[in-house]
Amino acid sequence: MPNISISKNSKRNLYIGALAIMLAAFLWSLDGTFIRPQLYTLSASLVVFIEHLLGFLLLSPFLFLGWHRIRHLTTKDWGAVLWVSAFGGLLGTIMITKAFFAAFAAETTFATVIILQKLQPVFALGLAAVILKERLSYKFYIWAVAAVAAAYVLAFGASDLHVIDVVLNNKAALYAFIAAFAFGSSTVFGKRLTNHLDFKSVTVLRFGVTAILAFAVILITDELWKVTTINAVQWQLFFLIIFSSGAVALFIYYFGLKLVPASVATIAELFWPVSAIALDYFINGNTLTPLQFGASAVLLVAMLFVVRTGRTATRTFRAAVIPGRGVGRTLGFATANLDKVNLDIAHGVYVVQALVNDREYRGLLHFGYLETFKLGPSLELYLKDFTGDLYGVTVEVTIIKKLRDVQRFKDSVALREQIYRDVAALS
Repeated sequence: MPNISISKNSKRNLYIGALAIMLAAFLWSLDGTFIRPQLYTLSASLVVFIEHLLGFLLLSPFLFLGWHRIRHLTTKDWGAVLWVSAFGGLLGTIMITKAFFAAFAAETTFATVIILQKLQPVFALGLAAVILKERLSYKFYIWAVAAVAAAYVLAFGASDLHVIDVVLNNKAALYAFIAAFAFGSSTVFGKRLTNHLDFKSVTVLRFGVTAILAFAVILITDELWKVTTINAVQWQLFFLIIFSSGAVALFIYYFGLKLVPASVATIAELFWPVSAIALDYFINGNTLTPLQFGASAVLLVAMLFVVRTGRTATRTFRAAVIPGRGVGRTLGFATANLDKVNLDIAHGVYVVQALVNDREYRGLLHFGYLETFKLGPSLELYLKDFTGDLYGVTVEVTIIKKLRDVQRFKDSVALREQIYRDVAALS
């Protein structure tokens, strides 16, 4: 299956998105190496509640700025919000916090915690293919496998641990395993959200809903009173987390996730063990073997080629034509409204090929909010050279390339002029 055509700007966005995710991963490694372990005297659920509550307070202005989009989220989108918050925000963070606390208490090594995190991309790649229908080239998957393999070598390079021992006999490893699934699935559902919502709104929703869920947990477990035991140094660490590996890192991460497929994002996240082990070397003085140095080089090269080959395959879907708002007709471009507003692709304007009654037409597909008119999301198809009535007809649409993002224009005249430019791209 061919890849969706990609412009120079889109190629640049792939690299920008991957670099943003790598930066977030670096901040997470700082957290795990020497910030979060210093909170080990507190319960993991209390730590999660405090960091997400403070993060939500920091990001709360984006809740109001993005409310005109948030209020139009579908049930499917809210399900993604709940999944990201419950698994990526609550369960995953509690599990990885417990794993780091266990390592800090010398129940295991930090390398053990990192080892099973390598399963995170395995979960994410599989779920991205099943849930988001992401299809990438065989070259991408070859480099992705190389990256995961290098990450395993990197983690095992200076350790006598065996996988079966880590999984079955080590409590911290079990926590890391659960965290890997939670974070891997959160990447996929997070991508669904960033397809349909700006990254700032996604971040604040993640922190807000997670704070609510974590609050329920500490109420049930009677840990709320332990807030009074947090000392001044620990409060300073919480604020450090907010402005590094917490709210700031997630803000950067969702910015990157909006620009790349979930499959690319999960490989870019493998920068976390690279930077974590590097920090362990520079800060703690733990020696790295030549094998680990070699694995680091292989991993970084593999990540580069993952980004270079990270274009998703062309997407084909079938949808029925339903009555719409009539906005397109008022602009002089009769469009057909389709019943797939939950399509798992990024909002934007696309060049498409449509099959209608066994005849092919070139056209444009607008998917997203009608920003100029402050209306909710819709999926609208414009077919060049088509005449007739499409109501009730099922069309098969193949996406050829993305032209641009959804924009807000100052008035309908400016919007009409842009549509003329979009139509010219069909020639």
